[in-house]
Amino acid sequence: MQVRQVAEHLDLSEHTIRYYDKAGLFPFIERNNNGYREFTEEDLYWVEFIKCMRQTHMPISKLKEIAKLYHQGSETKLKRKEIFLEHQKNLLEQKKLIDIGLETLEQKFKILENE
Repeated sequence: MQVRQVAEHLDLSEHTIRYYDKAGLFPFIERNNNGYREFTEEDLYWVEFIKCMRQTHMPISKLKEIAKLYHQGSETKLKRKEIFLEHQKNLLEQKKLIDIGLETLEQKFKILENE
């Protein structure tokens, strides 16, 4: 699959995929004889993972680190898990703040309805 097909399949822009490539997130994606990137099924899972993590504001630097560690082999599993746990902790903290904000808004809506 080439960039256009990946973009359509994962609902990303071609620009975003190329940006991720230039940022070094796809060091393992092969190019064909014409120089076009050829994404495998495994590559699609990686791009989808990147999309999900970026939606949760994981820094590109962390994603690059994960990619590098992954390609160093299974002895890096613990370090990758540490990165994931750190991100999970950050997301749970953000979720608490969002829940508080939503509850505050609900209270304001009730006040407004009673005015």
